[in-house]
Amino acid sequence: MSPKVQNLDHLDAVDQTIVDVLVKDGRVSIPVLAEQVGISRATAYSRFDRLVDQGIITGFGARVDPGRVGLAVGAMVMLTVEQGDWPELRERVLATAGVQWIGLAAGTVDFIVLVRAGDLPELRDAVLKELLSIPGIRSAQTSVLLDEARPAGAIL
Repeated sequence: MSPKVQNLDHLDAVDQTIVDVLVKDGRVSIPVLAEQVGISRATAYSRFDRLVDQGIITGFGARVDPGRVGLAVGAMVMLTVEQGDWPELRERVLATAGVQWIGLAAGTVDFIVLVRAGDLPELRDAVLKELLSIPGIRSAQTSVLLDEARPAGAIL
């Protein structure tokens, strides 16, 4: 059973079902989507287009096994930064080789970053030579991932 998308005020039950189906299989055709949701093809097309236009559906992509594409090592890097222009820092971190994802955090760290590398020396360089060389980053705590899993139908 796939998890339901959070109930947002501007999504009715049909929209939520469309999003749930697409999260489970982003390659489903509109005619099959219409059949699975129980709506006409025309309604499926118009609702799909509206969900894209409203930025609820932001894109489609393949889920790739990082190890099979040469990125065998993953780590969550918690960054503490100087207070100030966090959007600019976020963009600089995102432009760093190996960075796959970044989140702004509240608490003892400012950013949580997913970094992938081919091996531990490459990860070390990404953190110590690349991330910590960005002006405004004060410190990094790195937790190497020993294993990863994602629930079926996860949004991220």
